[in-house]
Amino acid sequence: MTGLSPDQWIVSSDSHIIEPPDLWQRVAPEDDELPRVVREDDGDWWYVAGRRTMSFLGIQTGERFAHDPDRLRTSATFEDVRDSAYDPARYIAENESDGIWGSVIYPSQGLVSYAVPESGVLSRSARIYNDWLADFCAHDPARLKGVAMLNTDDPAEAAAELRRAHARGLGGAMIPVRTPVWCPYRSPAYEPLWQAAEELGTPLSLHVGTDRADPRTGEFFLDVKEVPPSVFVNKDQQVRAALGDLILSGVFERHPGLRVGTVEHELSWIPFFLAQMDYTYTDRPARGDWHRFADSGVLPSHYWHTNCFASFQEDALGVRVRDVIGTGALMFGSDYPHTESTFPRSREILGGVLADVPADEAARIAAGNVAALYGFTPPVSR
Repeated sequence: MTGLSPDQWIVSSDSHIIEPPDLWQRVAPEDDELPRVVREDDGDWWYVAGRRTMSFLGIQTGERFAHDPDRLRTSATFEDVRDSAYDPARYIAENESDGIWGSVIYPSQGLVSYAVPESGVLSRSARIYNDWLADFCAHDPARLKGVAMLNTDDPAEAAAELRRAHARGLGGAMIPVRTPVWCPYRSPAYEPLWQAAEELGTPLSLHVGTDRADPRTGEFFLDVKEVPPSVFVNKDQQVRAALGDLILSGVFERHPGLRVGTVEHELSWIPFFLAQMDYTYTDRPARGDWHRFADSGVLPSHYWHTNCFASFQEDALGVRVRDVIGTGALMFGSDYPHTESTFPRSREILGGVLADVPADEAARIAAGNVAALYGFTPPVSR
């Protein structure tokens, strides 16, 4: 048998909430630097530390299947947002209608908050958001697994916030996909964070769109209305650098229980990435202090297979080369309720992607792998 079973529940490894406009102000009304909403001519816009980031998502969920792409919007008011995007009971019900039993939940505005260079603002924003998300998921912790935001400018602080978020019930944590140049993920400074994540058994995610601004230079590079198409075509660029640093510097060798994943970068780049890592390790002369693994028979790709996971949305080509990527790493994500989400056709779309995949592998990709990673126990069948 092949393909997605008609009675197979899906668990989404990449879904989102839409933050209510008063999320931060209700907790810290005196802090003007925290995210707040300003109504402008073309809609409501989030401002963080005086910097405009983005407007509201969750306004056209599913409409890409009904309209031409040029009718999709990049700005809206909060009144346009579907209430299921911030109400946990409605969230579960709407996803269930799409065949999705459980969801791993990421932020929306929180993603682009990493582009704001003020480090203290990001830390305060993350703590308040993490508490709100923990309360959201507490509605049904069996079906809603929240991913905490971490500010890694100070890795020791990030480790402490990870422990606090874990104690509040959050099931994972998100770190920026691109770091400032002075502290790449190969730096020993991150050891407290890697150690904490390993001890807690908390997966860390590198989600698309979480490029960290440099707090030392004050750069601010975000403009959601002016994004060149090459950014979308090459969205895996930053995650390849991050994972390359983690693997080739021996982070997973030192922390064999650490799990780190690529989220919303799709899959097809991974086989070439693995081959290039192994080639670089074996065929290029070492320069400077290049790390060498203690086991001389181990290649960098080994640590991809033992420590990494990959959330995808519609990459049928990537699924075809799952023998190279590793079926155990693959996890479907619907991206609900964002504009590019597969909702309300997630079963149809995932079914097409998995049409020629053996049924046992299809079940792992649709639900089993993410369930094992985050602790879901979905019903055997719908």
